[in-house]
Amino acid sequence: MCLALFALLIGCSTEAESDVNVIAEPEITKLQVTSDSKLVDGTRDSSTTIAVIVGSDEPPPTGAEPPRQSPVAASNNVSKSLESPNDKKLSSGFSIGVDETLEDTVIKPYEEEGFYREVKVQIKGKYLPKLAQGYEDAALGWAAPEVKAVGLDGEEIYIGGEGPTTLIMVLAHWCPHCRNEVRELAPFLNDSNSLDRVRMVTLLTSINEDRPNFPPHTWLDLEKWPVPSIVDTPSSQIATAYGVSSFPFFIVVNDRGEIALRMPGRLGVETLGRLLDAIGDMGEEN
Repeated sequence: MCLALFALLIGCSTEAESDVNVIAEPEITKLQVTSDSKLVDGTRDSSTTIAVIVGSDEPPPTGAEPPRQSPVAASNNVSKSLESPNDKKLSSGFSIGVDETLEDTVIKPYEEEGFYREVKVQIKGKYLPKLAQGYEDAALGWAAPEVKAVGLDGEEIYIGGEGPTTLIMVLAHWCPHCRNEVRELAPFLNDSNSLDRVRMVTLLTSINEDRPNFPPHTWLDLEKWPVPSIVDTPSSQIATAYGVSSFPFFIVVNDRGEIALRMPGRLGVETLGRLLDAIGDMGEEN
């Protein structure tokens, strides 16, 4: 099944409007950009090959949305494409490297005090435009941002790049629709063999210790959530890079590292099962 048509077939792009928490557009600040060891202005044309190094508390660079690129997901194994944020520059657009010292940093699991406040990630690639409800997704076929992040156990997790097709489920701990979705899907995922056929990861984002249901690891433990979870930075850089506009939110990255599908809203057991079957069948055909 063509995943680009999946949302149209199941009607998720329109019927789930009441089952999402819409997030506000993040404020984007002007950055200094390092390119070929020279300091240039942050407003440089986005078609130029550059490497952007930003701190873990800063959003992507300002300016117009990057132009649509030609189609050019990820693996449970360590990806060689993210050994260092400076060892690879994309042929066009922004290459965003967050925290270039991450490889030398010992990442502590969530039991450590301050874990959620100190999370850092590496992100490479063009950041995606936000998905506008009711419109065709302009990011389909784009190369997904490559992310090196940390899981709740402190282990590194990679998404983006070539590898098994990956389903990313984006959650916010304070979102009631996310809590309902996890409560409904957890028994299904624990009792079925779906996770044996399809790589699925959870992106925990918009984390705020002053909002309800914090910390998220306690919530997921209580629900017996079986899906590996990536922890976003305090400023939600991963979600911003993937153009997440609401919660919950689903993203499919195909085996070529391209965006195959983005869907807002709750899916429920039946629809998630059909989506996982479609992804699994697609993987067996390749």
